[in-house]
Amino acid sequence: MVPIFCIVSLGRSKGKTALLEWLTRKLSKQGINVATIKHSTKGFDTEDKDTWRHLEAGAVEVVFVSPKELITLRRFGGSLVDALGAFHVDPDLILVEGFKGAPYPKILCVDNRQEVIEASKSIQNIIAVTGEVDGDEVSSLGMKFMNRDEVCDLLRGAVIDYWLKLIPGFNCGRCSYRSCEGLAKAIRNGAATIRECSMRSTLTARLRLDAVEVPLGPWPQRLLRELLMAFVRSLKLKGVDVSNVRKMVVEIDLKTEGDRG
Repeated sequence: MVPIFCIVSLGRSKGKTALLEWLTRKLSKQGINVATIKHSTKGFDTEDKDTWRHLEAGAVEVVFVSPKELITLRRFGGSLVDALGAFHVDPDLILVEGFKGAPYPKILCVDNRQEVIEASKSIQNIIAVTGEVDGDEVSSLGMKFMNRDEVCDLLRGAVIDYWLKLIPGFNCGRCSYRSCEGLAKAIRNGAATIRECSMRSTLTARLRLDAVEVPLGPWPQRLLRELLMAFVRSLKLKGVDVSNVRKMVVEIDLKTEGDRG
C-alpha cells in the first residue's frame, strides 16, 4: 500500500502547510511522486465563480479546464477515503494536511510543550513531533521530536520500503542494474526509483488480482491492451468514439454465485 502520512496540529497557523510544501518540494526533487490532500471545513468554490453557478444549477460534477489546470468539483460530504480514491495518478507517497482522526501515522506540528500534552490525549498514532518546541521537552513526554530533515528522511524511508516490496524478483535483466537485487541496492542508495523496473512499467496496461499487482512487461501490456480494445470495438457502441477514449477501467468479479451467498 502506498505510504500515507497525516500532518496535523491542534489549531491553525502551526506550520502544517509550510511543512507539507517543504517536504513535497524536497521529496519531489529526489524522484518521489508526492500526492497531497488538504482537509478544510470551508468550501473551495465561491459564489463569484462560474463553476459555483454550474453546481447551483444542478450539475452533478463540474470540470474546470485551463492551459495550466484541470480541477474537478463535486458537492457531497466527502471523506478521506473518498479523497484517496479520487486520484488519477499513482503516487509513491500521500501527504494529508489534517484529518486528526484518521488511522494513518501522524506528524504533529506544535508551538509549545503544552500542545504536545493536549494532542497526546486526543490524537492517536503520533509518530513524530516537529515545530518551535524544545526536543528534550518532547522526549520527556514520551514523544519523538524530529526536525524537518529528519521528517523528510522518515518519509523517504517509508517510500523506499514501499518500492522494495514492489520489486517482482524475476531477475529479468531488462533494467540497467541487471538484477532485482541490483535495483534494490540502487534504490536503497538513492540512485534509482521503482520506475526503473521495466516489469513494473504501467505506461500501457496494468493487472491487479485483489490487492496484488501482477508485474507485466512491455509485450504482455500491449497484448492485454489490444485484446480489450478489440473486445470493446466488437460491441459497436453507439455514441462512443473508442479511438478518443484515454483510459479504460475493467473490473471482473471472479466469485461464483455460491461464494456470494
